[in-house]
Formats: sequence, C-alpha cells, structure tokens
Amino acid sequence: MAIINKSMKKFTAGAVIVILFITGCYLDTRNKEFRFGKKGSLFAPKTEPEQPKFPVSTLSTSVDIHYSAQYCAECHVNIPRKGSNPQLRYAGDFKLLCRCHYSNTNSYVHPVDRRPSRDMIERIPAQFPLWEGQITCRTCHDIYIQCHDRPLERSFLKDQKFLRGAPYETEAGICFRCHNIESYRMDNPHRQLDAQKEIIKNKCLYCHSELPDEKRTITKDARLIGNMKVLCIRCHMKEPRQDFHAKHLRKPTPDVLNRIKQLEHQDNIILPLSEDGMITCATCHNPHEKGVIPDVRAGAKGAGEKWRQRLADTNTMCIKCHPMR
Repeated sequence: MAIINKSMKKFTAGAVIVILFITGCYLDTRNKEFRFGKKGSLFAPKTEPEQPKFPVSTLSTSVDIHYSAQYCAECHVNIPRKGSNPQLRYAGDFKLLCRCHYSNTNSYVHPVDRRPSRDMIERIPAQFPLWEGQITCRTCHDIYIQCHDRPLERSFLKDQKFLRGAPYETEAGICFRCHNIESYRMDNPHRQLDAQKEIIKNKCLYCHSELPDEKRTITKDARLIGNMKVLCIRCHMKEPRQDFHAKHLRKPTPDVLNRIKQLEHQDNIILPLSEDGMITCATCHNPHEKGVIPDVRAGAKGAGEKWRQRLADTNTMCIKCHPMR
C-alpha cells in the first residue's frame, strides 16, 4: 500500500509539472508578455531592451546654427574632416539633426526619408548623395559648405540655401537635376488657337465653367470657374509689379466706375468687372489670344497688344480712369 501511495505521489507531482509546462507554453503563445524566469513567476512580464535616448540640444530653434563654425557640436560628435566619416550625433537621424525644419512642414518643399524609385535613382546625379538609400536634407543641401566662418560668401550661401550645384537661375532649377523638366512644363492657357487657327476648346475651360460662344456671348454671360484673382495668380503671383496690381483688385469708386462706362462707350471696348462689381486682372488685360474673339467685337480689344492691355495707350493708361485734376 505504501508503495502504491508513493507511486501515486510521484505520478501526481509529475502531472502537475507537465500541466504547468503546457499552461506556460499556451500562455506564452497567446501573450508574448508572459515568460518563465527568476524575475518573478510564470506571469512575469518580458522586459524589452530600452531604446537609446539621445540628448537633444537645448539650444533655441531661433538660433541660426548655419554659416558659422561655432556650432559644430550641435550635429557632430567630433569635428570631421571633409570626405571623412561625418561622426553625426543622434545616429545620423536627420529628424533630430534638422529638427528646426522637421517641426515646420512649411519650411521645406520636398519629401524626405523616403527611398526613390529605381527610375529616379538612375537620374539622381552622383553629387546628390542618398543616406542609407533614402533622400534626406543633405541630398540637395551641401551642409558642409555652410559650416565655416566665411563672411564674404555668407549672403550668397543664404540666397542659394547652400543647394548643391548652385547658383540656379530660378528656384526650381535644382529640381530638374533629378526630375524631367518636360513632365512639369505648364500649359499656357493664353495660347488658344492651333496651327490652323482653330480654337482649342480645352483652353477655354481653364477659366470658363462652360464653353462660351465667342461670336455671341457677352462678357457678363461668360461664366468663370472661380474668382478671377485666383485664376490669374496661379501663374502671375510673382510678377514684379504684383503689389501695384493688387491695389486695383477692389470695387471702383463711383467716379471711376462712371469713367469706365464712358471709356467703354467712347472706345468701343469692354472693361469687365467681376460678378460682385470688383476690378480684376481681366478688367485691364485681355486674357484671350488675338483671333479668338472676332476683331469687330468690343471684347477683342487688347488681345495681341503688349501686356494685353485693353486700353492700348500705355503712357496714358492711368489717367484714362484717374483723370488729372
């Protein structure tokens, strides 16, 4: 009998161990947080290795660390030599290195931290380096050249934003070192006739919500797709005289409005206002190509003239609506 009880105890102890082992394995497969070990019990949570924390600089983001040799330690563990390992802080994480710019999406115009397509990689010049296969700030900006105290070059570097390959004639010049310029050419909506002098209907829909009849429609019935000012500044927002023009985008005074009506009758022209009576770009400038509207119609005046001015006499244009007193 004693032998049987002893055997039963061994069997029971063995069964308990097996059950605990099976239960532990089951829990382990359901929840990776449960582990065996000395740090507790069967249900002791797994401790993940702590990610390294980098001491981000306490320097204010309002301090311009560029164009100076006194802030090297903001980005480098040790001051590197040109062409050597840059020894960057934060394990080379540009989100931290360029944190002033990453915190404001309005301060950059190109996506970063992404791998370019295979076709794009073939187009990227050798002097535009990727970082671990990704586009970063340093791909387009030669950060090294602005790390020194060079007062004579400082204004040039700031103006060109220390872009690789600078100077560029336009802001978009650097873009076409990698991108195909033919894919980004803007379609001129003012070129409205084809080689046979037929109207290109799609060009009309750039500004008009429906095709107008150029031989019959009067200006007030030529429906536009939106605010005339917005239509024009999409392309002309950087004209050198934009500030001058902007001052005219307003409702004319009663005296000026009366003068506009006199000029229309006197010179057989149209000086159209917007639906809410505002002066727009098209009040003084005819957006149509010469030949779209028959020459005999008042709406044709100014098409083909310099600056497309409906009042063709540039020298006296201002006093046409603002007579000298």
